[in-house]
Amino acid sequence: MTIVLNNKPQEIADNLTLSHALQTLEIHSLNGVAVAVNNIVIHKKDWDSHQLQPNDVLVLIRASQGG
Repeated sequence: MTIVLNNKPQEIADNLTLSHALQTLEIHSLNGVAVAVNNIVIHKKDWDSHQLQPNDVLVLIRASQGG
């Protein structure tokens, strides 16, 4: 199925959870990361149970330090 991750279409297997999709997309460093699905932030504790649907729009945001 197709999802959109940070404005880029991505092909992933059907019936993946958010956690499995991130692994499939080889996003390994998840410290300081927030993910919104269709403009709703998904709490990290729910990533293993949040089922993705075709055409879901994901926004992955990494916290950064700076001054």
